[in-house]
Amino acid sequence: MLSQAPSKKGRPSAQSANDSARALLIAAARQKFVSKPYDKVSIRELATLAGVNSAMIKYYFQSKEGLYKAMILEVTGQVMSNIQQQLQSGQMDNLEDFFRIFVEVVKQSPEFPLLMLKEVVLNQGVCQDYFIEQMGSHHMKVFDQIYWHFEQAGKLKANVDPLLFRMSLMGLMLHPWHMREVVCKVEGISYDDDFLEAMIKHNSQLMQFGLFANDSEKSKGENDEC
Repeated sequence: MLSQAPSKKGRPSAQSANDSARALLIAAARQKFVSKPYDKVSIRELATLAGVNSAMIKYYFQSKEGLYKAMILEVTGQVMSNIQQQLQSGQMDNLEDFFRIFVEVVKQSPEFPLLMLKEVVLNQGVCQDYFIEQMGSHHMKVFDQIYWHFEQAGKLKANVDPLLFRMSLMGLMLHPWHMREVVCKVEGISYDDDFLEAMIKHNSQLMQFGLFANDSEKSKGENDEC
């Protein structure tokens, strides 16, 4: 049997270099679009920050708007993908896992949830209909999966409404970040790791004490089934 030829070390392939350029542009967009209005961010500025030729924006995204859309969907998609992986692994036993996944992604760009609020809710962005359609078609389904995960495990109280469960979960997930600047100034705190961990546990307990069945309710449900 022929032995495999040793792999050659050297300069990265053109494909790997291009993939790196795409990732750098997404990172640059994530930094610029959360700190400046959309129309104040130029293609040249994005390319310079990413350290790539501005032609790469057209190559990958067709336009600045295309890069903007890709950036938002990639960040939100990262959160949803991580949640789905946790669900599929069967290791999501409580809502702390859910809140922690979101926090770990968002704390890299704390202004991102405010950008989404302006874009999707307040209609102060450039692609409201596009994002509502995309997120309604894909991302919202993950919240339904979380509901069914706990409902089928018998952990929720009877008659918990799936839509209201989702809305409560989304509110606790996003609102603290929408209010971050006000809270930090008024309360004199920072969203450091200690505060974020306390917030994760607090929000998880709010949901679980309000909507999750306690032991006596679980027993009653099991007896009713019998």
